[in-house]
Amino acid sequence: MAIVPYTRVVNVSLTRNDAFPSRRGFGTQLIVTTESVTDVVDATVRTKLYASIEEVATDWATTTEPYKAAASAFSQNPRPTQIKIGHVVDDDTMTSAELQAQLDLLYAYDSDWYFISCTSELRDTAATVGFLVWTESKNKLALIDSNAADTEDPADVAVLAAVNKGTYERSGVFYHTTAAAYPSAALLAYMQTRNFDDAGSAYTAKFKNLKGIAAVNIDSAAITAVTGFTPGVGQSTSAGHCANTYIDIGSRNFVVEGSTLTPNVFLDEVHATDWIIARTEEEVLGVMLNNPKIPFTDQGMQMLAGAVRSVMQQAVRAGLVAQDIDPTTSEYAPAVVITVPSVFDVPESQRKARIAPAITVRFRYSGAVHYSVVTYQMTF
Repeated sequence: MAIVPYTRVVNVSLTRNDAFPSRRGFGTQLIVTTESVTDVVDATVRTKLYASIEEVATDWATTTEPYKAAASAFSQNPRPTQIKIGHVVDDDTMTSAELQAQLDLLYAYDSDWYFISCTSELRDTAATVGFLVWTESKNKLALIDSNAADTEDPADVAVLAAVNKGTYERSGVFYHTTAAAYPSAALLAYMQTRNFDDAGSAYTAKFKNLKGIAAVNIDSAAITAVTGFTPGVGQSTSAGHCANTYIDIGSRNFVVEGSTLTPNVFLDEVHATDWIIARTEEEVLGVMLNNPKIPFTDQGMQMLAGAVRSVMQQAVRAGLVAQDIDPTTSEYAPAVVITVPSVFDVPESQRKARIAPAITVRFRYSGAVHYSVVTYQMTF
């Protein structure tokens, strides 16, 4: 008997939405060094990924600076899943411009990392500021160690943090008195583990304990000079150099202030901002790739806004968005306000050019408390 196909009465098809852009990662630290291992990490093979300190040990002797920096990163709890070690060529007189050129070559070879630190031979040299200049123009976040003792002097105008404070907001300086220590690699290792795609992943870099790092032995005046932080006031370039350091209060060692070189701009803010921008770009492109077209209608604008709403829902879930109760209504105030303009709010020429009107999003970053005041009043 002939078998008659279903298509005589019903025609069913299924299209899979699989044209999504790759999601950019924010969980890898690159440790930059001038040391090399031929055909492993060198001027040709610029970077290599390592998932454990044992893997690092197969390429780098325990006496090398890349091993020491990697050990500091992998010693943290929680431990990062991976790091990368990258090479820049140094002619022993490397300038800031030459370091930037080397970082361009490294970036061209491998751009799949987010945090950047360096080994000790690149600290406090004429080239070091190249890290700050280069990172400012990239969607990256730098934290550079410094052992310059004059960072403790609020009047100094020569050390790395003093010269560059108030200028860069994608880079931080971590001051420590021990040249053998790698506090930047340790702190970035913690930050690597904060994945904003997961619930409850928001954080602040202040108050973090760094395994294997000793607290600096400096007094309150020196701490203010290093960090620029005045209790009850916040950071300022007049009070100090907006660098980070590692102190002991109450027999507990922790990081202060968790900031970039711009006063009151914190490492977690930059991290969160980059994540929101990246995920929004990916979601909006995904909508465009997986639909025959986005019609230039109000309905089409809502399709684009749907991608934005998806990102902000993830941000709320991660804890990046403040959700507060309105005291006048005793109800939650809107955590996120998304304004989607009508297509008729733009001129016909713009519609003809197929340029959508701007969708605006307003939300309050949840931030973190770095200082508090408690007042008691005792009566009789």
